[in-house]
Amino acid sequence: MAEVHVRRCGDYQNVQGSVKSIFLPFKKLTFSGGTALVKPNLLKGAPPEKAVTTHPEFIIAVIRELEDAGMKVIVGDSPGGPSSKKFLKRCYEKSIWTRIPEETDAVLNYDLSYSHVPLPEGRVLKSVPVMNVCNDADLVVNLPKLKTHSLTVFTGAVKNTYGMVPGLMKSAFHGQYKGMKTFNRMLLDVHDAVSPDISIMDGIVGMEGKGPAGGDPVKLSIILASTDAPALDYMACKAVGIDTSKVPLFREVKLSDIDVVGELPSEVNVNYPEGGSTPWWLPETFGGVMANLYMKRPNLYADKCISCGECMRICPEDAIKMNQYPKISWWKCIRCYCCAEICPEDALEPR
Repeated sequence: MAEVHVRRCGDYQNVQGSVKSIFLPFKKLTFSGGTALVKPNLLKGAPPEKAVTTHPEFIIAVIRELEDAGMKVIVGDSPGGPSSKKFLKRCYEKSIWTRIPEETDAVLNYDLSYSHVPLPEGRVLKSVPVMNVCNDADLVVNLPKLKTHSLTVFTGAVKNTYGMVPGLMKSAFHGQYKGMKTFNRMLLDVHDAVSPDISIMDGIVGMEGKGPAGGDPVKLSIILASTDAPALDYMACKAVGIDTSKVPLFREVKLSDIDVVGELPSEVNVNYPEGGSTPWWLPETFGGVMANLYMKRPNLYADKCISCGECMRICPEDAIKMNQYPKISWWKCIRCYCCAEICPEDALEPR
């Protein structure tokens, strides 16, 4: 039976006590002298108040618990863009994660190397490219942000492990696995390869609407933790009023019985999208074609666009060409919304 622990936490100023309380049942995971990778959500560089990334106060609170247990801590993720130290540094700075090495003994990761983790029993992947900072850690602590998602309805603990796939390889997988069935099976394969020891979800302020980057911050005042990431995601959806039958991930994973330790909120109902790409019941071969019929291309706000070209570089289908502004091909676009997720000015959004 999977256990999902839930704690209420009103704001980030009081987060340390709540993290200590929720971490207590999992203390046996830590060991003195070991190295822990803390893997928060760094989708892109964004201020904490936008709720795009895991809040630095939340990360620091978890680090302090690990350091109190005698562990060396590395904090790292691979944002959805080019795999370079310069880009990574800019994302750390914009998300104010630069506070982390100033206020703790933890270090921010700049090792961009990766290795392929064999996965002979994988659903769609038989090996997964995973960053070496994850492969080399004694303990992997997954810190997802509770957010809605325009493509997958919800993004949480399972999808957060996708950040251990290096740089633009993530968008390449979007192009390779266009349908919801194979895309979510791929996400589960990545999760299995990363194999987080524990997931602790930042739901103090989450995101609703057109997430994971263009939605609205919403105060939820909860923290959830489990060693079972799919179970954690399922209960997080239950906690905020997301219909779990609408979340494609749960059609691809067999959930064990779940024991909730603590009390789920009953008054929270977030605004969530219906999801993207093709309907789950259509054959995968219709992926790209049916996406054109069922979904609209991202909407461009030209007044926000700075013509940086990041959207064109990340597009897995070469569907974007730059003139003064990005021009998105109706036929090539598979509605994966990688461009909207990475846009530094939020000039593109799903619709």
